[in-house]
Parts: sequence; C-alpha cells; structure tokens
Amino acid sequence: MRRIGGCLLLVLGLAACSSTGDIPRQTSIIPKGSLRLFPEYAITFADLVQVGLVAGAVYLVTDPLSPAWQITETRLDDDRVIFQLKKQHLSFGGEGEARLIMTRRVDALRREQGKEGYVIERYEEALDSRMLLPYRTAYAEVRLR
Repeated sequence: MRRIGGCLLLVLGLAACSSTGDIPRQTSIIPKGSLRLFPEYAITFADLVQVGLVAGAVYLVTDPLSPAWQITETRLDDDRVIFQLKKQHLSFGGEGEARLIMTRRVDALRREQGKEGYVIERYEEALDSRMLLPYRTAYAEVRLR
C-alpha cells in the first residue's frame, strides 16, 4: 500500500511540472512564488515539490520501517524445519543477525510444539551478488527433538 501511495505521489509531482519533455504547458499545478524561511533565504514551491519527490523515492527504495530480514519457514514431515532468510537490499547494520533471528524463531517453534530441544543440521550464510543490489542470505535446516 505504501508503494502505491509513493507512485501516486510521483505521478502527481510529474503532473505538477510546468513542462514535461517536448510538451510545453501554459499553466502549472504548483503556484508561482516562494516560501521565505529566513529573511535572506526563500525556497520556491516548485523546489519544495522536487525535494518531496526525491525524499519519497528514497523512502520507497530504503523503506526504513520494514524489518531488515525476511524469513521463510518450511516445515517437513519428520520434525525438520528449513529456514531461508533474506536481508533487505538497503539497510544499515544487521549483518550478523541471521543466526540470532533463526535461533529465536526455532525457540518459539520448539515451545509451540512442546519439544525439548533442537539440533541445527545445516547452516549457511552467503552474499547473493546481483548486478545492482546484492543482499545477504542465510539457509538453515533444523531438527526439533
């Protein structure tokens, strides 16, 4: 839903431009004038819209309110669980959190099912190096006992 709102903001911002490409316009949605912040400094309304659009685009790409790791859990028949973790493309910190997040989830799952313990049979961390935005991944196979 946030992405739709951001795209709507971008479209409205583009519609507010006084000209787009080769199509000149006679009027603009943005009124002419400026906002005086200090006696010697003022910012135009068009510049305010541009700053807002850039801030909205940065927010859409980074999304600071989303969790740093996405975890996918697959339960198998024989009390085994496979965890696949994927880190957000642009986030600050959290590089060593994958094992801690997986352990916390395994503990919660163990308590839910009334098991006494667990064994981590396989654990791997990697860096998926895509062309533009690489991201960290983790894979774990856990057996509940």
